[in-house]
Amino acid sequence: MQLLSVLSVKPNFLVLDEPSVDMDLDTLSALENYLEQFQGVLLVVSHDRSFADKVTDHLFVFEGDGVIKDFQGSLSEYGSCLVELENQKIQDSVVGDSNERGSTSTKQIDYKEDQAKRNELRNLVRQSKKEMLNIERSLEKLKPKAAAAQSEIDGSSNDEGWTVLAELTDKLNGINEEIDDKEMRWLELAEQIEEVDSEEI
Repeated sequence: MQLLSVLSVKPNFLVLDEPSVDMDLDTLSALENYLEQFQGVLLVVSHDRSFADKVTDHLFVFEGDGVIKDFQGSLSEYGSCLVELENQKIQDSVVGDSNERGSTSTKQIDYKEDQAKRNELRNLVRQSKKEMLNIERSLEKLKPKAAAAQSEIDGSSNDEGWTVLAELTDKLNGINEEIDDKEMRWLELAEQIEEVDSEEI
């Protein structure tokens, strides 16, 4: 109930501490849907991997002893990176010959760099698609506003005076400018995704 009262005022910054604890599935699903569409800043503390994967794309991993890792990606992707690093450590430990070790180490460094690049590109695509979705939702709201403002202008009479007409025109111009900016940003993101896809990640 307290969380609902907070969300009802449409905040632009949310800090949630283990929000999925003690929630039934229907309430949790509704919260996830809300947060996936949330356009403000969201800071979540959670051990729930499924929940975190759905609502976050940037992690601060507290490893203890004051060590905090900054990771661009989901909790599952971070877990996969840990598994890969552990497997590489095991491979390092079984290599006996020094020359082979040197050769293997070079290959592993190259692999790590390639893997890091692939993860970075995947994150870029995922974040770009998320931003594009938010832009599309914003445009769905802005275009009717522009049409309504245009209708106001078309329906205004000379009796209302030039001041009213100027205010309506400024309002329409502001909405159209915001629409143009968002459409331009959408195209930029689409081009970024196309460039990444061309690299066959």
